[in-house]
Amino acid sequence: MSDDNQDLRRFADLRFSQLLSDGFRLFAKNWFKLILPFALLLVISIVISNLLVINLNWEYYQMTPIVDAIYQKDPLSITDADLNILVEYLILTYVINLISSISGAIFTTLAMSVVAIQLYSSYTNYGGNFKEGFKNIFSSKFLIILLIFGIFVPLGTLLIFIPSIILLGYYIFVFFTYRENQIDKPLSEARNFSRGNFWRIIGAFIISSIIISFINLIYQFIIGFFWNIDSATVVSWYNPNTRNYFMIIVDDIIYYQLIGLIFSPLFICILTPLYTSLKARKQLGYMYQKGGYAMQQRYAQITGNPNEQVESISIEGSQESDQGFYCPYCGFHIKTKLKFCGNCGESLDFES
Repeated sequence: MSDDNQDLRRFADLRFSQLLSDGFRLFAKNWFKLILPFALLLVISIVISNLLVINLNWEYYQMTPIVDAIYQKDPLSITDADLNILVEYLILTYVINLISSISGAIFTTLAMSVVAIQLYSSYTNYGGNFKEGFKNIFSSKFLIILLIFGIFVPLGTLLIFIPSIILLGYYIFVFFTYRENQIDKPLSEARNFSRGNFWRIIGAFIISSIIISFINLIYQFIIGFFWNIDSATVVSWYNPNTRNYFMIIVDDIIYYQLIGLIFSPLFICILTPLYTSLKARKQLGYMYQKGGYAMQQRYAQITGNPNEQVESISIEGSQESDQGFYCPYCGFHIKTKLKFCGNCGESLDFES
């Protein structure tokens, strides 16, 4: 059997726990290479975000004492004017968070687009230079990715989360597929890869988010002893008469953004082995979709041994029919015996 086919089998057979471990190792191995594009782009995002909302934040700080006083009132004594202030305060908070989220999402999308295919090459030992990630990144395909993950996902997150979760689970692999020249419809191909693996993708996202949040919680507890700036000073930085752009940005990075920035490549690193495994399963599934003599010839071509017979593949547990069988995981109709489902990527070898 050829080395390429052995690699495909090795990637295809990895369990989710093994894929996670590989993702963490990939993160540790490539962190110094990854942090350069991520840090550059995310620092730009932080600067732009703060500049966009600086006047809104000043208004927010002015309204906060008034809102706090309303909260202290007896609910029965709250007037219509108080309610208007609360609604205005709520809208202001939402707009600030929305602008910050979209700014961060746009530059995170750009960073992930830059490194994704190079991470895949690094993981599969196919070579690849992270500097090449910036080449040919801007295209009509990228604009679609930017629209989905830079606009729609943060919008959905600030609404009810469900739209963002669906977009993430369905199309996250487009960061890889749109950089592969042989794929004409990267969005559709990304959906095909994610089909049947929705919760693996969401699980990878949750795991990376929990890790970053936990480390950030510890960091903020510790940094509070060294970077303890009173609220009056912070408010003075936003005051138009004493505005200090530099300290606003530095404070945001040091106290709020630093851990997220350091661990920003973690999610794409965890996704890379998962994408590689699903791609290998699809490739193996394609190889086994040859019937009779043609299948044997293709298998002989792969293994380099014309006398080696195609192994018997059990389809026990599948719903068989005269024209083939149905995948027990996703219900996809398969005409010939496969090692893996070509639709969801799940193994159909029930004897192993």
